[in-house]
Amino acid sequence: MLQEKVVELIETFIAFSNDKFRPILLLIASIFTIYFAYKKIGNKVTAKYTVGASSFESQRITEVVLSNKRDKPVAIHSIHAVFENDLWLQLDEYSPPEILKPFESIALSTKPYSFLSVGNDKFEPNYLDATIYILSDEKTIKCDTSVTKNVLDKYTKISVNTCQYNGFVYDETVAFILVYIINDELKTAFIHFSGYIGNEWDFNPNHLGQEATEGNIFGMLHHYNFNKVFTTFTLYKFTLYKVIALGKIEAISATEA
Repeated sequence: MLQEKVVELIETFIAFSNDKFRPILLLIASIFTIYFAYKKIGNKVTAKYTVGASSFESQRITEVVLSNKRDKPVAIHSIHAVFENDLWLQLDEYSPPEILKPFESIALSTKPYSFLSVGNDKFEPNYLDATIYILSDEKTIKCDTSVTKNVLDKYTKISVNTCQYNGFVYDETVAFILVYIINDELKTAFIHFSGYIGNEWDFNPNHLGQEATEGNIFGMLHHYNFNKVFTTFTLYKFTLYKVIALGKIEAISATEA
C-alpha cells in the first residue's frame, strides 16, 4: 500500500512539473540554443600587441596575441596593422596558415625591419594607436585591439648575471674549480672558500679541513693519491667572475710511483 502511494505521489509531481515548468524549461533551452548558435555565427577576434625595439633595429610591433571568441576555428594567412585609418602594414604572413582554435589564444611574433616608408617618405607610425586585422579564409577580420602596457617601465630593471663553467652555475662563494678526468669522464668540482668540495665530487674527503688555497688543494690531491686516480686534472682559481688556470697535472703511472 505504501509503495503504491509513493508511486502515485511521484506521478502527480511529474505531471505537475510538466504543466508548470515545461514552458520555463523550453525558454531556457531556447536561450541556450540561440546563444550557442550566435557563438558560431561570424568571427570575433581580440588582439593585444606589444611594442619593442632591439639594438640596430627599428621600433616595431614585436608580438600580437590573438584570442578567438567564437566556437569555430580561424585560419590566419596574414596579419596587418592599420595606422591613421588609411595606412596598413603587413606584420607577417603564414604558409600554411596559422590556425586559431575556438576559444583559444595564439601569440605571433613579427620580423624586424630597418625602417618604414610611404612612397618616398620615411614613415614613423604611432605604435600605440594601431588596429590589428587578420586575413582569413573567409574575409579580412578587424580585431578588437589593445596594446600591452608595461607597468614596470617606471622601475629600474634588475640584471641577472649567470656564471657557468662546463654547464654548471656557480657564485662568488666558489674559490677554485677542479676539472678532472676519471674513467674517461670529464668532471667539474667546485671548492668553497671554506674548503668544502662539492658539485661533481663523490670522494672522501670532501673538505680540505681549512680554507681553500692553491697549496692546500694540491697537497690534498697528492696526499690522497688523486693524482694517480685521475687521468688528468686542472685547477682553476675564481677571481672577480673570471676563471684563471693554475696548472695542469697528468696522472702518475704505477711504474713511476
